[in-house]
Amino acid sequence: MSLIEMRGITKSFGQNRVLSDVDFTLEPGEVHALLGENGAGKSTLMKILMGVYQPDAGTITLDGEEIIGRTVGEHLNQGIAMIFQELSLVPNGTVADNIFLGREPYGAGWWVDRRAMRREAAKLIELYGFALSLKTEIGRLPFAQRQMVEILKAVARGARVLIMDEPTSSLTMHEEAALMRIIAELKARGIGIVYISHRMAEIFAVSDRISLVKDGQLIGPMRPAETSVAHISGLMSRGVAAVELARGSAARPGTPALEVRGLSTAGKLRDIGFSVAAGEVVGLAGLVGSGRSTLAKALFGLLPDRVGEVLVDGRAVPPGDPADAAKAGLALVPEDRRREGLVLDQGLAANISLPNLDRLRFGGGWPIFSRSAADALFGKFRTALAINARGPRQAATELSGGNQQKVVFAKWLATSPRVLILDEPTSGVDVNAKAEMRALMRRTAAEGVGVLLISSELEELATTADRVLLMIDGRITREAEPGLHEAGLRAILQDEVASSKRPVIA
Repeated sequence: MSLIEMRGITKSFGQNRVLSDVDFTLEPGEVHALLGENGAGKSTLMKILMGVYQPDAGTITLDGEEIIGRTVGEHLNQGIAMIFQELSLVPNGTVADNIFLGREPYGAGWWVDRRAMRREAAKLIELYGFALSLKTEIGRLPFAQRQMVEILKAVARGARVLIMDEPTSSLTMHEEAALMRIIAELKARGIGIVYISHRMAEIFAVSDRISLVKDGQLIGPMRPAETSVAHISGLMSRGVAAVELARGSAARPGTPALEVRGLSTAGKLRDIGFSVAAGEVVGLAGLVGSGRSTLAKALFGLLPDRVGEVLVDGRAVPPGDPADAAKAGLALVPEDRRREGLVLDQGLAANISLPNLDRLRFGGGWPIFSRSAADALFGKFRTALAINARGPRQAATELSGGNQQKVVFAKWLATSPRVLILDEPTSGVDVNAKAEMRALMRRTAAEGVGVLLISSELEELATTADRVLLMIDGRITREAEPGLHEAGLRAILQDEVASSKRPVIA
């Protein structure tokens, strides 16, 4: 008997049929990978399993017991837990508070026994080897550590079924290795894991079976040994080849678009210097916490304590003011598109317009922007970037992750930047969207823009960047030899980490 059996699952939202007669099973002690493009329906299928949505048709059993119609809380109590890609933590709560959120231990009377809660949380943190402080507020943690807390929260519930949605998207190599050890332990205990990821190498390494959702239907399951990355990618394809331009296909790099000299910030970045030529993609590799995102924010004026020189086309950019940075020709696509890149409840035209309001105003100096001009700007980039959306008024929150990222790209490309800073630009998007994003980076460079690409995916850096810089503990320590493949980049990054005198910031 399967641990989970979903039979004939059908779900529509209005006139949009998302899932059609889907069968999916999960066995005790297995990892069943679930793939698909953003918006294909895989997350909807898992939310039905969690009880977030009720299907229009079909049945679900857990150990042979029908569970259709039960609430999320009932599913959690029965041992079905999900780690959502967009984390569900309380920002002003501590690490311990969040691990036991909704199941706090109580002492005599109605007060929470915080000592017992911290004691149990400490045991979990030690057991799984995560570098977390019990009393730290979640809102003060970087994304990778917030994701660790989410994982621990799910594990602490004693889950029999664990759904992981992009669990490694912001983890370091060491943290990924720790997660793989956790998965092996969970499997040994008979826990079934549904593993949603866009990282093919990871999928083939961790999964026992692979299924994919396409056009609302399930293809599979397949055994990893009986298929290949090329075969899976072909099945996921929309039928139109996503052209990924080869490294070096941009215009020949010209004069420096960006020059950085002696850049430092209090306690994080130390004496950083590098340049990005017009028409060049420069990659920046390093573990989560090494200072890469801090560097991006410092360049874009988000950190007032920045010292040192930042020059765009030879002109100095003053610190501490993103408006000045944007006027100088800098643009930043941030790591967390939902929190930092978009106003989720606003329309797509409004989002693209935000850094472009001056050019969208009515004539005569009136401080009122033209909606028709904003719609036209949206239409231009909707076509250019193939944004899949109903129209300019559609709320950004309704789009898939890949299309949300295209909107963030669009709003900054509309400013005609001289330097485009990309912080984890393909995180959490499907294989086709990744190819489109990488092609867009090369096209942008080919138009004479300098591109700084910050990525945790070494394969992305190896195939997309012209040069790759390595960042360890707030310093740029080395430039990788040109032409290295992913394995070569991984080897020298590991060497740099091992030889660094101070531990890498977690």
